[in-house]
Amino acid sequence: MTPEQKLSVFGMGKLGCTMLACFANKGWQVTGVDISPDIIEKINNGISPIYEPKVDALLKKNKANIYATLDPLEAVLQTEVSFIIVPTPSLPDGRFELSFVENVLIEVGSALSKKEKYHLIVITSTVLPGDMERLKQILEKVSGKKCGADFGMCYNPDFIALGNIVQDFTNPDMVLIGEYDSKSGDQLYAIHHHLVENSPIYNRMNFYNAELCKIAINSYCTLKITFANVIAEICEQMPGGDADQVTAALGSDSRIGKKYIKGGLSYGGPCFPRDNRAFAWSAAQFGVHHVLSNQTDLINNYQRDKRIPEKIEAVLKKHGTKEIAILGITYKGDTTLVEESAGLYIAKALLEKDYDVTIYDPAGMDAAKIELNEYKNLHFTNSVAACLKNQKICLLAAPWKEFAALKEEDFLNSMQPDPVLIDGWSFYQFNNSDISYIRIGKN
Repeated sequence: MTPEQKLSVFGMGKLGCTMLACFANKGWQVTGVDISPDIIEKINNGISPIYEPKVDALLKKNKANIYATLDPLEAVLQTEVSFIIVPTPSLPDGRFELSFVENVLIEVGSALSKKEKYHLIVITSTVLPGDMERLKQILEKVSGKKCGADFGMCYNPDFIALGNIVQDFTNPDMVLIGEYDSKSGDQLYAIHHHLVENSPIYNRMNFYNAELCKIAINSYCTLKITFANVIAEICEQMPGGDADQVTAALGSDSRIGKKYIKGGLSYGGPCFPRDNRAFAWSAAQFGVHHVLSNQTDLINNYQRDKRIPEKIEAVLKKHGTKEIAILGITYKGDTTLVEESAGLYIAKALLEKDYDVTIYDPAGMDAAKIELNEYKNLHFTNSVAACLKNQKICLLAAPWKEFAALKEEDFLNSMQPDPVLIDGWSFYQFNNSDISYIRIGKN
């Protein structure tokens, strides 16, 4: 696949819009498709409709290579490959709701029925084992054509972190390709080979194995995070315990690795929690006895809902205050999302007990206001200094780069004398006796 051929991306959310920008930056003519006229207008004007670093600049730079439309038929007829990246929301039992993907595929299938040339459909939305086969059947039924002969199909899920999508998409550790046949896989391989800026491992396999691999990777990451948080809790009870020292040593063992093995706050966001539950559901569907994923969730929720809030409450009571400042309410840095955020759950737990909570976050304030609008003892500020002003205790709850740059004097100048800093991410190494420094995972 060469950049002379044209691509379309269905779904202009955080990943879809970033994919469109990255493809265009590598020379492809790319058509973006969405149901929102406002999003389409912004993209056609070179304006990013999402909050994601680097995307706005890429859209402006490559405006000549980008076109957005509300019309799926137009997009399919004018391109050779279509990437589908629309939501697959979680259901209560852990399964994914496929209606958004199915609706897009009905439109794509209808367009294929009017197209003579071969077309490759790539599903990037996360699905479960067996879903790709059902989605293929929808395409065949609506289009009246056969997969493999008239069109190709691949499952190509993402492994990105919000706030770092451009880097992760163009410099992946590995590319996962679930292919219907080798022709489909070869086309998708060629696209990624031209797109990437590094030398990733390419893992090509059938639909079922790729579907399982995607959720298994995220489920395993949650296991590592939770294991590190248990180590942190143990270290807090041991003389001289320091989780950072323990997990750094663990991560240096090649059998374990450094990523996600660091004590801190609970995991959250739109991927890890739901993929972990989906992995447990999938195991059960195949009659496999599997308790690890469920136990990981239970431990994570205990850390989020009980252990950390009670630890913070004990500090508040010790210092005789009902007020606390929280820096960061998103589930991670460089995103607007507060979905299953540790900071959000901690704030709710304290608000429920009538503590006054003051919050500052560089990008998540609007989302947090919606989630916390029922509480009267909640305050939002527009800067770090305003959040810390006259506070005795501060919790660092999200690892934003803006917070990593803070110095001891930033806390001392804004907060009450002898302030207390509870560091949920081991950002600081303050030894100043004027700051009581409490790091999660350290006695």
